[in-house]
Amino acid sequence: MQDNRTNPEDEVQAVWSIRETSIPAYFIVSGLLFILFNGLFVWRGWANAPPGTAAADIIMGGLKDASGMVPWIVLATILMVEGRYMLVERYLKARYFRGVADNNQAWLGWLERKAAAEREGRPFNEPSPAERQVKNGK
Repeated sequence: MQDNRTNPEDEVQAVWSIRETSIPAYFIVSGLLFILFNGLFVWRGWANAPPGTAAADIIMGGLKDASGMVPWIVLATILMVEGRYMLVERYLKARYFRGVADNNQAWLGWLERKAAAEREGRPFNEPSPAERQVKNGK
């Protein structure tokens, strides 16, 4: 089916869409949680099994008990992967806005010093914040 929409505002966003970069994280986290919970339930079954119980019965019992944890594994996976992205995004946004505020403050200070020098008729040869950034290689 061909998509004939030309207006970007007509783009449909699904509620359940997943970032392509987070797909490996979902598989890794859910796999590790799945192995962890299955291992814990099998270990518990092994510890509580009466003597003479077959290993296959203990393992199957542990896996059956662990199957009730699947919804919790899914929820924990979503919270861990998306929570990580939310925390990283919050950190990067705060860092960006702090940098913008610092840059704005540098420009305001430079403009005030330049205006004061012009009012007083003094020469003003201080490099602008942009020139200082180029000079410092930032």
